[in-house]
Amino acid sequence: MTWTDGGAREDAVATGVRGPIVATALLFAANGAVFGAIVPRLPDLKDALDLGPAAFGLAMACYPAGALVGGLLTPALMRRRSDGAVAVAAMIAASAIVALVGFSPALAVFAGLLLLFGLCDAITDVSMNAHGIRVQSRHGRSLINRFHAVWSLGAALGAAGGSVAAGVGTPVVLQMIAAGVASTVAALAAFPLRLGPPGAEHGSGRGARPRTPARATGRTLLLLAALGLMACCAAIVEDFAQTWSALYLREVAAAGAGLAGLGFIAVQGMQLVGRLTGDRLVEGVGAAHVGRMGGACVVAGSGAALVASFALDGPVLVAALLVGSALAGWGIATIIPGAMVAADSVPGLAPGTGLAVLNWVIRLGFLASPPVVGLIAEHAGMRWTVAPLIVGGVLIALMAGPLLGRADRAPVDRARPAGH
Repeated sequence: MTWTDGGAREDAVATGVRGPIVATALLFAANGAVFGAIVPRLPDLKDALDLGPAAFGLAMACYPAGALVGGLLTPALMRRRSDGAVAVAAMIAASAIVALVGFSPALAVFAGLLLLFGLCDAITDVSMNAHGIRVQSRHGRSLINRFHAVWSLGAALGAAGGSVAAGVGTPVVLQMIAAGVASTVAALAAFPLRLGPPGAEHGSGRGARPRTPARATGRTLLLLAALGLMACCAAIVEDFAQTWSALYLREVAAAGAGLAGLGFIAVQGMQLVGRLTGDRLVEGVGAAHVGRMGGACVVAGSGAALVASFALDGPVLVAALLVGSALAGWGIATIIPGAMVAADSVPGLAPGTGLAVLNWVIRLGFLASPPVVGLIAEHAGMRWTVAPLIVGGVLIALMAGPLLGRADRAPVDRARPAGH
């Protein structure tokens, strides 16, 4: 076989990264599943510890606090071990912590475990995305959106399993242990399939992306902050879906309890569809154009919900809100993955640094979003809580061109198949 034959070369590259693609998908699925599994059991854990709303909220705040620390630690860990090895180790640690959550005898232990889970989850998040971007670079075609689709699918399956377990009365301890064991098995299965250290992939290093660490300049920090802001605009939509959408449907549209969860399902379902199809769209028209379309969809969907809340009522209003939610969910599907690729391609940074900074800014957004929306609901009314989503969609549409264009120009290595 000669490397001058384009088709043969592409087949060889695809064959060379088949194992790392599976490894990355396993890590994304395990991370999503273990996160999704714990969410439906939080009310049970709250009741078991006899926590009031304030104490429970304080404990839950430990998760993003730990995640902020974990995101900053990841580049140093990846300098000692490869991104794939760090992701596997952190995923196993996170799974073990989840398995222990059900044994929490007191608030302090519960909060401490959430702190450690957030730390390990952030390390897993950054390192598995770094590995996924490296696999994408070796493969020569966009894969990152499909990896994130696998995360969404894993989260949905984990949440479904947790809901079923709660419904049939399975003890939290047993369900958390099962979730932890399943995620550990997936992470261990990924370990032998992962890519080796970046410097060892090509022997002599021919075809590898040169990454010479340098001091971050003001322009570099500004670029990473801008990418973080754009990703936060997408994260606001996710947070609204999981934190406020049920309340919005019940208070604004007078939807019954059985319908209130449909807003979250609409956003997550269309986000999954958008991620499954996003790589083909990105390859066809470019990440920047897809990002602009996504921002426009967020504005259209959120704006339609706001207008409908004043003009419609009854089942028609519920339907309009769900359509708007679905449109916004599709709109943000490729934004965070695209921002990660762009952050990872910022020149002059050590591997994983751009991703770590972006991850840190996104998690700050998740931390700040609920109180901001809560203030709007308190002072302007629940129907106006979609206003930040509209503003976020406008910012995504304006920023996607110059920022996600970096993802379109990110280096892609088609020279040789990856070894592992």
